[in-house]
Amino acid sequence: MNKIKEIIAKHQLICFFICTYIFTWLLILPVIITGNEQKYGVLAILGLFGPALVNIYISKKLSTETKDDQKLKRIITFLVVFVIGTIVFTLNVSLNSKIQSPFAIAIFSIISLLPAFIISSAYSKSKSVSLSLISLVRPKGKFKYYLFAFAFAPVIKLVSLPLSNFLGLKLLSEPEPPGGLMPLVIFIIVTFAWGFLFTGGLNEEVGWSGFALPRLQKRFNPFIASIVLWFFWILWHIPLQVSGFWNAELNSFIRAIIGSFFARFILTWVFNKSKGGILPVMILHVSANVSFEILPSTYISMIIEAIIAIVLIIKFKMFEKLPENDPAVFGSGIFVRSSLKSVKGLS
Repeated sequence: MNKIKEIIAKHQLICFFICTYIFTWLLILPVIITGNEQKYGVLAILGLFGPALVNIYISKKLSTETKDDQKLKRIITFLVVFVIGTIVFTLNVSLNSKIQSPFAIAIFSIISLLPAFIISSAYSKSKSVSLSLISLVRPKGKFKYYLFAFAFAPVIKLVSLPLSNFLGLKLLSEPEPPGGLMPLVIFIIVTFAWGFLFTGGLNEEVGWSGFALPRLQKRFNPFIASIVLWFFWILWHIPLQVSGFWNAELNSFIRAIIGSFFARFILTWVFNKSKGGILPVMILHVSANVSFEILPSTYISMIIEAIIAIVLIIKFKMFEKLPENDPAVFGSGIFVRSSLKSVKGLS
């Protein structure tokens, strides 16, 4: 067991990516093989939590320190998130699924145990797990970065629409959100909460930004770290694309690859400016996903996003390596050093 722990400590990133792929891909495989989303879709949703769960697993394996027991806070957080998650899951199924059986919905809502477990793990006795997740319950960074995270994607799409119409460019997508103010508001809230807890937010960014990015930035500058993370991020999505869960059409998939490349720099920038906070990165990720559900996509919006990413790279000198004491870098004090005392490098 100590040998396994030593291997994980020396090769944290490699172990993270391998374990994440195995966990996610195996659980999505039944949908790919059978094409039966109704029967095996729950397994696929479970698989989406690979990045977050692997973060917790490896962090706990590496932990050599414990902290004061916060059992009561952990229990309360778990119960609150589980109740909210169950409500969100039920509403999302009711709005977006053909499944109407109350029994089936009740069974599926058990998945709400996962976001409850992940968020409540911010109060884990394992110091490395707690430090990795604490920004979920104690937001870091200035309010303006959270506002940016909420507004960035929808504002770009809204600005791009009249420009696209003026230039006579065709729309890349034409979503059909519910008509009427109240149905639209309910749809946006439920879709955002669903994405935040189950698809794209908590399940992904707790791993990509909470675990992988700080370790990549220990070795590389934010520019290179973003490119490396983007590559593994997209690779992780391939089975989701094959199974039809994510940009099933080839043209849509190609646009997602290009769009996500520039988006990753913006996500990294938000993470770094918020002092290593996972929460604003989650919000930005989910806000972008929700905007695709309610607003048309255009070539102009893709160009604007690319330009903004390039401006951020240049203005904030993302070609330069962050100082070792930067809170967005692994080992800065925000992340535990103790598990690496005998390890010279990360791979």
